[in-house]
Amino acid sequence: MSKNTKTTLITCGVITLVVICVGAVVLLGGFGALLAFSDDTVATEAPVNAPPVNAPQESSSENSTAPAKLYESVVQIIAVVEVDGERLEGWSGSGSIISADGLILTNAHVVLSDKFYDVEDLVVAFTVDPNYPAEPKYYAEVMQVDEGLDLAVIRVVADMNGTPVDYATLNLPAVPLGNSDALELGGDLTIMGYPGIGGVTITLTSGDVGGFTAEDGVGQRAFIKTSATISGGNSGGLAVNSNNELIGVPTQLGYGGNDQFVDCRVLADTNRDGVVDDFDNCVPTGGFINALRPIKLALPLIDAAKRGEVSFVEKTGPAPVVQEQPAGSMIFEDDFSSASSGWSEQNTDSGSSGYQNGQYVIDVREANYSVWGNNDTQYSDVIVSADVQVLQSANGTGGMGIMCRYVDNNNYYQLEVDEDGYFIIYKYLNGEFIALYDWDNLSSLVNKGAMNISASCIGNELTLSVDNQIIARVVDSDASFSQGFVGLAGGVFDDPGLIIGFDNLKVYTP
Repeated sequence: MSKNTKTTLITCGVITLVVICVGAVVLLGGFGALLAFSDDTVATEAPVNAPPVNAPQESSSENSTAPAKLYESVVQIIAVVEVDGERLEGWSGSGSIISADGLILTNAHVVLSDKFYDVEDLVVAFTVDPNYPAEPKYYAEVMQVDEGLDLAVIRVVADMNGTPVDYATLNLPAVPLGNSDALELGGDLTIMGYPGIGGVTITLTSGDVGGFTAEDGVGQRAFIKTSATISGGNSGGLAVNSNNELIGVPTQLGYGGNDQFVDCRVLADTNRDGVVDDFDNCVPTGGFINALRPIKLALPLIDAAKRGEVSFVEKTGPAPVVQEQPAGSMIFEDDFSSASSGWSEQNTDSGSSGYQNGQYVIDVREANYSVWGNNDTQYSDVIVSADVQVLQSANGTGGMGIMCRYVDNNNYYQLEVDEDGYFIIYKYLNGEFIALYDWDNLSSLVNKGAMNISASCIGNELTLSVDNQIIARVVDSDASFSQGFVGLAGGVFDDPGLIIGFDNLKVYTP
């Protein structure tokens, strides 16, 4: 399974950070299980006709055919990925038809590639009869994405035979757009989508407006809180007011649960143990959502898509927070000029770690493998920082990290940054890999080559900083380890050959 971080979507042209191309496959199997797609049945590609340009509107869907039944405006979006040469349904989400000529509003994470899976095609399925699963009808391309808001607009481009659609006659049942600013506490809400758990047919959930959540840079109504408990597969779907006007999008960013998922699919070796099994992180298809993104935040994307524009807005990441110098005292430092400063050394066919040329160097020579070394002193609450340099890249995908409270090979914390801009905080507990702060990414971290990484492990709070900027913070509610050794680590997935050097290590106690 490739850990390629390019975002490949089925669109035509090139947009910022998103490479797009048109492809078509024929869907096989039912939607109750992981779907298989056959390369032998790929339809011939054909040029896609540009849709008519419509003048933007803020409060209604123009050129729309009102749905006879509300569920006709709700679609299932299936992301097709490739795993070991086989095309499979990686995940699915929901969406709402917002124009008769084929524009669909959904969540960004539903249509974008992630750390381990490249989205090769998007299939749009429609409910003809709510007693049965949605039927695949179209392929779609991405028009607009705001990754920070987790919103996207896609457009259908071809039927399941690869024949381009005629936008002038498409006439899809679009839901009218409402005014999310007019919502009041206690107002009625109806949410529809495809749950992904407890069944495969479209599902309706009723609730009311429970409040609003503010967000820096977004405003006082960044999220609409609802009393409804929404299944995770509804992410990207439809939320309407009492007038059946679209006022929000169920969004997993507003998820208020305990990060437990009812249904998860394991497709990649996310823990680098060489085996794809239940110890790996999975693609969540269940879970629950209790918040909506207001339709007002999606209007600029909708208007731009109606004008035929293609754009990708990357999330900016957390607001810059300077990691202050630890208030405690420095209890250990090492420039690795002496090979007797207490670090373990090893050298095997799979990799090595040890002192070289005034650095502590880690060499990873085997795919899906991690190499680390530890100091010989145990600590409890510590802040560990070190300069890290990529001496040899692993095809731009290698990882480098700091370990704290290392007990043994099966019990420790690790805070990691990868060459491709992704980062994670995780632990091994009794040999089980557990992501505490799951993979996230910042473009500013891509191929930095050299950086200072700081890992703070104080109480049950873990904080990861790069170049004095905090990028991730999480609380381990289990507080699994109270003390242990400090470690320096490097790891790869499919691409071995990573060599990294650590220098100027400092350990503080708060």
